[in-house]
Amino acid sequence: MAQPAAPLDPEASSRVAAQLVQIALVRIEQDRLALPSLPQVATKCLEVLRKNDFSAKKVTDLIESDPILAVRILRTANSAAFGGRQPATNIQHAVTYLGANKLKTVLMEAAARPIFESRDTRIAEATKGLWDHSIGVAILSRDLAVLMGIGDPEDAYLAGLLHDVGKPVLATLLLEAENMMAMRSTKEWMDSGVWVETLQKSHRTVGVAVAKKWAIPEKAIQAIADCGDYDSSDRNSAANLVRFANAITKRVGLYVGKTDSDEVETLIMIGRSLLGLDDEGLTRLATGLVDRVRGRG
Repeated sequence: MAQPAAPLDPEASSRVAAQLVQIALVRIEQDRLALPSLPQVATKCLEVLRKNDFSAKKVTDLIESDPILAVRILRTANSAAFGGRQPATNIQHAVTYLGANKLKTVLMEAAARPIFESRDTRIAEATKGLWDHSIGVAILSRDLAVLMGIGDPEDAYLAGLLHDVGKPVLATLLLEAENMMAMRSTKEWMDSGVWVETLQKSHRTVGVAVAKKWAIPEKAIQAIADCGDYDSSDRNSAANLVRFANAITKRVGLYVGKTDSDEVETLIMIGRSLLGLDDEGLTRLATGLVDRVRGRG
């Protein structure tokens, strides 16, 4: 059995984080990191959707050729978010209901989810609940964009969805490094606290690299890069929406790991001030969020 190691000091932890980032960036660039690729049908759909005069029939035909993707599209089109309409009974109706931007988001979400569902029990445990947290931040970011009339709501959704995507990617690399160390020593190379700290320090840069690899909109990529802090010079930035949504999602309990409740409340207070959101608006956004996230299955 491996013996516990002495905790890494802050400098050592920072060095490990920096080294992991460099390894991840090189592998992403060289296509040597095990990122799930978009299914072939989804890739073809995105290529068609990038054209301003895209053919809805061509997109429909492509989706119908992939039963799993077709079910996902139908389910999204008939979700509570699209209530008030007659249910979509076929893919053509679903494509019309969703529109190009929302359809792109559904395709990207299908690609992102497998990253958060590692078959390795260590990674699965470390990232347990991270997908629910990311979905919660995505939903709130989009709701905020709609409520305040800021930018493209789907860009805000994608930024929220992928703001933590670097964490499970780096968790995979950490486990790989740990397995290599285990072959040379009977001691664990870092304790769980340092493990989590290392992910926190380094995930943002890797998340941006993943987003670029998948060619999501530039505004969403910029929001992922900048959402670590509020930007008072651009109050209505998508990054501020994601930062605020992140704090609200933590407050309602959709998060993994420890949270500082005082810090969360401070972030909510600052975000409300920057975005000009009142108590009623905040309550409306947060009410039922957990059920909305869990209801997505």
